Amino acid sequence: MSINIGMSGLKSTSEQMNTISHNIANVGTAGYKSSRTEFQDIYAPEFGGGQMNGVEVAAVRQSFMGGATTPTNRNGDLAINGEGFFMVENNGQQMYTRNGVFNLSADGYIETADGYRLQGYGANESGQIQNGTMSELTVETGDMAAKTTSQVDLGLNLDASSVAIDPAVKPFDKEDPTTFTSSVTTTVYDSIGAEHEVTQYYVKTGPNAWKAHYQVDDQAALALKDVDVTFDATGKLLAPANVDLAINPTNGANAQTVKFDMAEVSQYGSEFSINKNSQNGYAPGKMAGWYFEADGTVYARYSNGQTKAQGQIVLARFPNQEGLQQAGGTRWTQSFSSGAPLTGIAGSGQLGQLRTGMFENSNVDLTSEMVGLMSAQSNYQANAKTIQVSQEMTQILFQNL
Repeated sequence: MSINIGMSGLKSTSEQMNTISHNIANVGTAGYKSSRTEFQDIYAPEFGGGQMNGVEVAAVRQSFMGGATTPTNRNGDLAINGEGFFMVENNGQQMYTRNGVFNLSADGYIETADGYRLQGYGANESGQIQNGTMSELTVETGDMAAKTTSQVDLGLNLDASSVAIDPAVKPFDKEDPTTFTSSVTTTVYDSIGAEHEVTQYYVKTGPNAWKAHYQVDDQAALALKDVDVTFDATGKLLAPANVDLAINPTNGANAQTVKFDMAEVSQYGSEFSINKNSQNGYAPGKMAGWYFEADGTVYARYSNGQTKAQGQIVLARFPNQEGLQQAGGTRWTQSFSSGAPLTGIAGSGQLGQLRTGMFENSNVDLTSEMVGLMSAQSNYQANAKTIQVSQEMTQILFQNL
């Protein structure tokens, strides 16, 4: 019987060494979670009690304690600070991982090194996240279309101390700087993304009174628009609140109307200044890169300076994460013991926050594993010794019969 007990010790310790060896081998594997072997004693039932029968492996338990994070400054690297798993899929097989090192495939899918595609909420054509609809996250690799300018926001101060110009004496001439007081130019875009220069020439015509002349592209064919601008005695704008400028490009683009918001135009006793001159259009752009934000939203970046949301990562957590089934590739699958996944975006509920530009290392403590390896070796040798002694005692018994 003692030989059988020793054999159970050898078998159990061998499994422990397998676990330790696997941990040591994966000390540098991103997102890896270490395991430990747990034992329980065995008693054979007998009348009135039990007979000692050795040891067996009760469980190989995973530790989901977070590993240290390594900064990489790489746009495709993510780490979860807290609970949760990335959801990845390959050929319809749903898996879960803590390895946040992702790449962009040639066809625009965000995926792991071995081709598992990251899951999340998609985005529509305007870049709005479509919450509730899970899909494989992709990044549009094509060009971004131009956006026609429809509004310009101005923030100007016209110098109240400027000398008035009598248009009867000096008619406005954009080529003659003595016929206007100040000017500002805004670049706007038409329907095909071509740029047009809109220049506003301000002429002080009297106390608190100005005339604004609008010229497009310095072309006579594009009519000049004149607008009266008036202020009150405190320098605040009275009229107009907005100026609608019609532009009819000669390059085949659609006709457009650009609204100039004048709300932040003033006339104070200080020099002419431009505080704001922004518009809402842009030229076409080629994709220049992609990146994650801390909330898991993935953006495409374009050569025209614009960005567009492509989707948002969805994380999963489990009622009993220790019940997850290891599937290799630092991935796990759902099991009856783990329960069904609870999903949501990073930072919601009990799900952890995301850290961009870094990944989670293995949580293996190499020092502890080496100590455990030496202990397992001693245990193995001791169990082998019990078998040896039992064999010697058996030989002595048979020699004396």
